[in-house]
Amino acid sequence: MAVSSINNNSGTGGTGTGSSAADLSNQFMTLLVAQMKNQDPTNPMDNNQLTSQLAQFNMAAGVEKLNSSVAGVQAMMIQLGSMSASSWVGRSVLIEGEAKVSFGRPGMGIHQEGVEPEPVASDDFQFVLVGDAATVTVTLTDSDGNAYTAELKNVKSGMNKYNLDDLENFKPEPGPSRDREYTLSFEASNPEGENPEVIGLVQDQVQGVTMDPSGPILHLLNNDPIGMNKVFVIQK
Repeated sequence: MAVSSINNNSGTGGTGTGSSAADLSNQFMTLLVAQMKNQDPTNPMDNNQLTSQLAQFNMAAGVEKLNSSVAGVQAMMIQLGSMSASSWVGRSVLIEGEAKVSFGRPGMGIHQEGVEPEPVASDDFQFVLVGDAATVTVTLTDSDGNAYTAELKNVKSGMNKYNLDDLENFKPEPGPSRDREYTLSFEASNPEGENPEVIGLVQDQVQGVTMDPSGPILHLLNNDPIGMNKVFVIQK
C-alpha cells in the first residue's frame, strides 16, 4: 500500500515533473526507502544492484548539468558573434553567386562612402576551387543566352582571382563581343576523370545585421540575407 501511495503522489508538485534526471533520482530514492521499509526479511534486496542504479541516476543528473552548461556557453558565443558581425556593416564581402563581368568597362565594385574602395575591375572574377584542377572551363553567357567557353590551366585549390584576359581557347571563335556584360559559370576537370567543385564568388555589401538564435544574419545590398558562415572573404 505504501508504494502505491507514493506512485499516486509522484505526479504532484511535491516531487517534480519526472522529466529531469534530478526528478527521477528523487523518485528513485523515495521508492527505495519505501521498498526497504516493506521488503521481505527472508529475501532482502540486492544492495549492489541498488547502488549501481543510484550511480546511473547520478551520472544522468551530471550529464544534464553539463548539457545546460554547454548550452549556456553556446548562447554566449552566439551573442559574441552577433557583436562581432555588427562591425561588418558597410563592408564588402565575397559570397557564393554568379558573377557578372564585362571587358574593359569601368569597375563595377561596391563603393562605400568615406572608405577607399577595393581595386576591383569589372573584368576581374574570383572563385573557390575545392582541389587542384588541370583545367577550369569558364562559360560566359550574355543576356540573349549566347554562351562562350574558355579555359584556365593548372589552377590550384583555394581562392583564385583572374582577369578575362587570362582566359584561353575561346569557343566558338572569335569569342565573345567586348561590348556586353556576361554571367560566369565554372567547371573543373582533371585527366583522371575527377571534377573538383568550383564555387563562383560575387561581391556585395553588408547593410545590416539581425540577431537569430542560430547566429547573426547579414542583410546585403543586392542579395538575400545570409548567415556569417556563407561569407568567404571580408573586404575593407
